[in-house]
Amino acid sequence: MSYIHLDLLLRLVAAHAVSDFILQPKKWVDDRYAQKIKSKYLYWHTLITGVLSYIALGSWFPLWIPLVISLSHFALDLLKSYKGKDNTAWFIGDQIMHFLIIVICWLIYTEQFTILYKNFIFQYYNPKTLLILTGYIIVTIPTAIIMTKLTAKWSSVANDNANDESLKDAGKWIGIIERILVLTFTLVGKYEAIGFLLAAKSVFRFGDLREAKDRKRTEYILIGTLLSFSISIIFGLLINQFVKTI
Repeated sequence: MSYIHLDLLLRLVAAHAVSDFILQPKKWVDDRYAQKIKSKYLYWHTLITGVLSYIALGSWFPLWIPLVISLSHFALDLLKSYKGKDNTAWFIGDQIMHFLIIVICWLIYTEQFTILYKNFIFQYYNPKTLLILTGYIIVTIPTAIIMTKLTAKWSSVANDNANDESLKDAGKWIGIIERILVLTFTLVGKYEAIGFLLAAKSVFRFGDLREAKDRKRTEYILIGTLLSFSISIIFGLLINQFVKTI
């Protein structure tokens, strides 16, 4: 089951990207947070969003699509302005809502809700999809907790004299992202990319650990890195093997 008029969806998403990220100066955003509903730039941004969405349609009708997109955009941006200063969670949530509204408009216009539902049910109950999804879930937070337990006996010793200038939870998120990448490269059979990732991490992660006093910390980081890569590769190989049998 395939979708029709995907070009229309891509044009609407592109119009949103241009409106929200290219044609909206930081001055407009700051003014919106300061003036809220009284900000003239909020209305200018809404107008630009509607015009670009209309152009993206590529036809004179239906007018309701740019109208819904622009008005919902206005409401979401106004809500954010009353919420207070922007943050990552609100930014991500706002963009997700914009995207969902665009997709819903596209589905209604092209009458493809049934196809979406059938595709979702098919993928949801597809063992291959569930197997891969489970693998990605396991290599994120669960693996981070497991690694913390496995390396606990070295943690205090390695970090006794460590420079405490790193970002909060940076190591945790670096590990999660690297395991997602390694699992992805393993699933698609791009093992050379894993070597490149390991080399890149070695340059940046171990470049400032050259002194003798950093030896314990270097060994600790190396253990964590090799353990992280190994778990992801093993999971990737196992998933690939099981997928062949499904």
